[in-house]
Amino acid sequence: MSDQSLEGRRALVTGGAGGVGRETAARLLERGAAVVSADIPSASGHAQGSLVYSGDLSRPEELERLFHLVDSQLGGLDILVACAGLPADPLTTISDAGWRQVIDANLVSYVGCAKKAIERMRVSDRGGAQVVLVGSVSVHIKAVGESVYNASKGGVAAFSETLRKEMMREKIRVTLIEPGAIATHLQPYSDSELATFERRHEMLPAAEVAEAILFAVTRPPGVDVVTLRIEPLMQKIS
Repeated sequence: MSDQSLEGRRALVTGGAGGVGRETAARLLERGAAVVSADIPSASGHAQGSLVYSGDLSRPEELERLFHLVDSQLGGLDILVACAGLPADPLTTISDAGWRQVIDANLVSYVGCAKKAIERMRVSDRGGAQVVLVGSVSVHIKAVGESVYNASKGGVAAFSETLRKEMMREKIRVTLIEPGAIATHLQPYSDSELATFERRHEMLPAAEVAEAILFAVTRPPGVDVVTLRIEPLMQKIS
C-alpha cells in the first residue's frame, strides 16, 4: 500500500454509508482528505468525520443539491468514488419500477456524478484529479438471473473506458474497479452467513475492495490504474 498522503484533497464518495463506501471514505479521511459521503436518506453508516449528504442521486434536483454542498463545504473536487448500487431480481420477476430503479442507481447516478465532478476538476489547478467507478465482475461471468444487474454494470464498464480516453488529454484519470462478490448487506444474507462466506473465501470483505480503491487513488499523477478486478478466491463463476 502506498504511503502517499491525500492531505488537502477533496473527495466525494457515493454509496458512502454502504460497506465499500464507508470503508473507502474512512481510508480517504485517514490519509487527510476532506470527504463528502452521499447515500439515500435511510442509510446511516457513514464514516466518522465525513460530511453527510442524503438524497436520490438519480434525480437531477438531488444531484444539484449534492454538488452545491460539495462546492460550499469543499470548494471543489479532486476525487470522485462512485459506488452506489442496488442488486436486482431476474428480468422475468422484477417489476417495471424495480428495474428502472436499479438502472438509475447503478448507472444513471454514476453518469450524473461523473459529469458534475469533471466540471469541477476541469477548473481546478491542483492536478491529479481522478474518477473511480465501481463496476462488477458479474459482467464477465454473465450468470443466469443477473441480466438487469449486468445491464447496469456493463454500462458502467463501457462508460468508464470511453470516458478515460476522453479525459486523458486533460489529465483526469478514470479508473474502473470490478469487485467480485462482497460480504455486505446488498447480499440477501444475515451477518453470520456473510461472515461464513468471508471465512470460506467465497466473498470479499468490503475493506479489501476499499484498499483496491485506495491503491488507485494514491498512484502518482502519471500512473492511471485503468481497470482493477478483485475477487474472492472461491468466486462464483456461473
